[in-house]
Formats: sequence, C-alpha cells, structure tokens
Amino acid sequence: MKPFFTVVNFSGIYEKESFYQLDKGSSFCGGVLDLKGVSGTNCMCDDEAKKEIKARIGAYINKEDVPFVDLNDFAGSVHFIDSGNYHYMSALLLDMVKEPFSLVVLDHHPDMQPPMFGDILSCGGWVLNVLENNPYVRDVHVIGADRELISKLDKEIQSKAKFYDLEDVFDAETGDIKLPETEHPVYLSIDKDVIARDELVTNWDQGEARWEDVTSFTRKILSDRQVIGVDICGECAPDQEDCDVALETEGNDEFNKDILEYIYM
Repeated sequence: MKPFFTVVNFSGIYEKESFYQLDKGSSFCGGVLDLKGVSGTNCMCDDEAKKEIKARIGAYINKEDVPFVDLNDFAGSVHFIDSGNYHYMSALLLDMVKEPFSLVVLDHHPDMQPPMFGDILSCGGWVLNVLENNPYVRDVHVIGADRELISKLDKEIQSKAKFYDLEDVFDAETGDIKLPETEHPVYLSIDKDVIARDELVTNWDQGEARWEDVTSFTRKILSDRQVIGVDICGECAPDQEDCDVALETEGNDEFNKDILEYIYM
C-alpha cells in the first residue's frame, strides 16, 4: 500500500482531530476528501449521493499533492471514513478494487441487513451488498460481531460469511492472534465499535475488544498477509448526546494516531 492515507470527512468530526495534520504535532500527514454537504449520506447512501461522492473522489485523486494514478490505486491505501454511519463507504471503495480479494471486517455488527427498500446501500447492510454485487469478493470474515445480531439474520445470509467470536482470534492468556484463513489478498475494514466503551467511545453500541487487540491484529495481518487496502470508521458524531464529545473525540484521535503507527512504522 502507498504510504499515504485519506481522511473522508462526512460529518466534520475530523476537523476536531489532529492525527492527520503535521502542523498540529502529528507524525503523519493525510489528504482530506471533503464530503460535507453531500445530501443522502447519513446511514444510507442514495444514488445521487453515490454520483456526487464518486465525482469528488475523481477530483481528489487528480490533485497534484495526492499520489494516486487511478481509482484502483486510491482503493489500495488507507482511509478513515468518519463514524459508523458511513461504513457503507467501504463498499464504494471495494467497487474500485479490480482483483480477487478476501474481506476481513472487525465490527460489533455484522452489517449484513437486507436493504429496507430497493437496493439502497446502508451502513447496516454494506457487507451483504459487497457479497451480492462485487464480482471480485471471494470470502468474507467478520470478527467480533454480536452473536444475537447474527442470529437475527436469515440463515442463507449468515452462510455467506464466516463469523468469529473475539475468543476465536485473540488468546487472552498468551496474547497470540489467530488470523482468518483468507484465500486471497486482504482488504481490512475496521469499525471501532468492536472496542469496549470503557476504552473508546463511538456513536453505536459497542463490543468487548480491547484497543490493543485491534492495533495488534492490524499489525499482524499486515505482516502475515498481502493487504491491499484498509479503512477505519467509528468516530463520535458531532452532535452525540450520550458522552462528552470533545473528550471522546480526543480518545478517537489518539487511537487513529496509534493505528497509523502500527500500519506504517
């Protein structure tokens, strides 16, 4: 992957963070893809929003200071994609990948709900959308999803992916990490809501993984597998009412700095 990352700013929350800004003390410098003001994007992405997002991506990768030659090159890098409300951005990025891939997802939610109407893309159904529409996906591995949420899915939908409890992957006694048996180059998608709320706050209900579980998993999969792209979501929402947004945004900012160190250093 290119040593360059993109901050996809839907909600404005990244304007309160510094992990991508050298002039604010970060060791890293990322490009900003500004998607604020694009209507039809909160939790769901309608057709007009898709067109606008794709147009803005096209303009972004043509900037002189952005080192991507095409959309496939852009997809094969690191992306921070705002809160979990915008996790469907992973599906749009995967539409740009033009080789067979294995999808590995860390998420407290399976994100395999059928669309509520039509074939609209949503944050709660993007994994299913990839399975049903992406010709290059070969196998999907979801780590940390709530078993009750999985059980509510149709059996046929459940069978399309492999699900792993945290205990299947993280050995609490030895610290060992068992990676999924992927068959192809890996695209890694991380929703920080897989992390316990006492370590990090997102705007969705959360799992029980530890901060270090996620960063260590990221380093190991980058070391042991061919990884073609990474995205990370799970920021607070700017208008979130169940926490001190300023304080919890600082925590998310620190996590983002930390995971960049695991990816690039």
